[in-house]
Amino acid sequence: MSDAERLGLFGAMDPAVRREALDRSRLIRARKGTAILSKGDTSSDVFFVLEGRLQVLLYSANGREVSLRDLDEGEMFGELAAIDGEGRSASIIALDDSRLLAMGRPDFRTAIEASPDAAMWLLGQLTARIRAMTERVFELSALNVQSRLHCELLRLAARSPTGLEVRPAPTHAELANRIGTHREAVTREMRALVTQNIIKTGRRRIQFLDIARLQTSVGRLSLQTEHAGKTAEA
Repeated sequence: MSDAERLGLFGAMDPAVRREALDRSRLIRARKGTAILSKGDTSSDVFFVLEGRLQVLLYSANGREVSLRDLDEGEMFGELAAIDGEGRSASIIALDDSRLLAMGRPDFRTAIEASPDAAMWLLGQLTARIRAMTERVFELSALNVQSRLHCELLRLAARSPTGLEVRPAPTHAELANRIGTHREAVTREMRALVTQNIIKTGRRRIQFLDIARLQTSVGRLSLQTEHAGKTAEA
């Protein structure tokens, strides 16, 4: 089985549809720092990450970066434009040298329409994306910087193979972009976590020494926020 066939969508396709889609897809290599897509582009290809790491970004009017999420091997992007035909909703930048598979919109739509399993796989991906964005909106609206950082660190741990170490870890500036604050605030909170022996940091590395304390902190804050909301409604 090829690298592409191991990707979730391709694995869910009917065999005949998968063979045709693979034959018509093209391989793309992107160097670190390359912009794969820009917000507003009118292209409609769907991309699958075979190797490397990418970042989903938005830019404010004054040029500030807002990081929405990272994309790792096996993940897909570009499907929204292929579904609704509108412009790209965000920019995609390669964080590492990357290898991608690009599928044209007609082949993507054929795969979804012809393969019920592929359609259900896509629905699962979109549902997970909505749940994740709902969490982020809540955090930005209801939690302080410290708790937002704790939530982001827990997400990083969940995405790592061991759950105990992240390498390469995002910079403090990148973490700040993700949680809606500034680099200095992240640096201050990271130092506090190191002092409390909850994490250990090194060059582009975060090691989790006591992840249970992070989870407890976030859980306690969520309960306090929920209770405050109920009290305000009473």
